[in-house]
Amino acid sequence: MTTRMEGHTAIITGSSSGMGRATAIRLASEGANVCLADINEEGNAETLELIKKEGGNAIARYCDVSDEAYVKDMTQAAEKAFGSITILFNNAGFEDGDGSTDELEVDAWDKVQDINTKGAFLAAKYALKSMIAGGKGGSITTTSSIGGLIGTPGGLHSYCASKGAVISLTRAWAITYAPQNIRCNAICPGLVLTPMVKRIGPEFIEAASGMTPLGRGAEPEEIANLVAFLSSDESRFITGAIIPIDGGYTAQ
Repeated sequence: MTTRMEGHTAIITGSSSGMGRATAIRLASEGANVCLADINEEGNAETLELIKKEGGNAIARYCDVSDEAYVKDMTQAAEKAFGSITILFNNAGFEDGDGSTDELEVDAWDKVQDINTKGAFLAAKYALKSMIAGGKGGSITTTSSIGGLIGTPGGLHSYCASKGAVISLTRAWAITYAPQNIRCNAICPGLVLTPMVKRIGPEFIEAASGMTPLGRGAEPEEIANLVAFLSSDESRFITGAIIPIDGGYTAQ
């Protein structure tokens, strides 16, 4: 273990797999105390075991990020275990049931917005309260998407809208909370080989890889590398940044 994150308390939403799991493991390996927040209790327990196996320090909590009571309780559990929050990876996301606007059911639209937009707001709300009260500053990194930057094919219209919303929220947070030394940035992944993407199928992965200049999807650990940097003091002059991590997709 390294100690770059020693003394930090981190919350990771969507920590049961993919980018959330990879980032939780990475931050814990660098000395952070980590609170794993997810509705997938089995996957979250697996992430917890992987962290503890490597000597890291973590707790796992069931948390529906669209439900304020769960988010509040989860944040308080992290504070009780480790002290005030200094890092939030605002990563929980959802796209199942999404579609094109002319055919999209309102309930499906709402579910994506509840998790991706409202959930990001709620996780930040309680992390910010803790960061401000703790007085040590902090870092919030929110997972957006290239779908929040450019029009993308595939009919994920609620998803794309939610990812554009968190970009705007990130910029507003960055300006509002800079006086408290709280930095807020968003990452915009392209194709990442997560369970969510793999569920869409190999044909999608092959097509998306072909449209990516580097010719492949990212491994979740490659996203974790960026989040770890943004969460560390090495990025202490970076706030309000919206960073594509997409193998060159949006450069075309």
